[in-house]
Amino acid sequence: MYELLILGILGTRDMSAYKLGRVLGGNLVPRREISNGVFYPLLNRLADQGYIEINEAQADPRKKKMTRITQKGMTRFQELMAVPVSMDAKRESMYRFKFRGMDGVDEAEQYKILEDYENANQTDLNIYQSVQDHLKQKLQAPDDDRVEALQWGVRALGLSIAICETKQKWIEECRTQIGQEKE
Repeated sequence: MYELLILGILGTRDMSAYKLGRVLGGNLVPRREISNGVFYPLLNRLADQGYIEINEAQADPRKKKMTRITQKGMTRFQELMAVPVSMDAKRESMYRFKFRGMDGVDEAEQYKILEDYENANQTDLNIYQSVQDHLKQKLQAPDDDRVEALQWGVRALGLSIAICETKQKWIEECRTQIGQEKE
């Protein structure tokens, strides 16, 4: 999962490993730190595979290590951007990683990624709306003990629905912007 984001970030500019780790953690959903025990072995593996190069910055007196993507890494990035996203707990992070790297793929792939995200989001939206409708029906003839729980269930689903609707608007805005950039 992290490979895609690392290669995408490095496709835009070289970066120190420290900064790269900070950017990576900031793009996770929910936001969290990535342990050095996970991050640095991943960087070393990517370097061993020839996807990135790690070199000491010559102009830096501290000799910090700078990371850059190789041509092989750019090819790998393109491959990863084309891989469908699994419908699992990492889905939202994977799409955000892909969105972060959209400038590195052609317009057709950008539209494909947005379409896949839209379909996954619409599936979620349909489920949330269905469950919310069910809970609203239960509120018509509630168990006296469960009224408050049902009301909070409806409210919580309302938040999930609003988030999905906002995502759908964002997708449409992106499509419009891609179309305008083309002109």
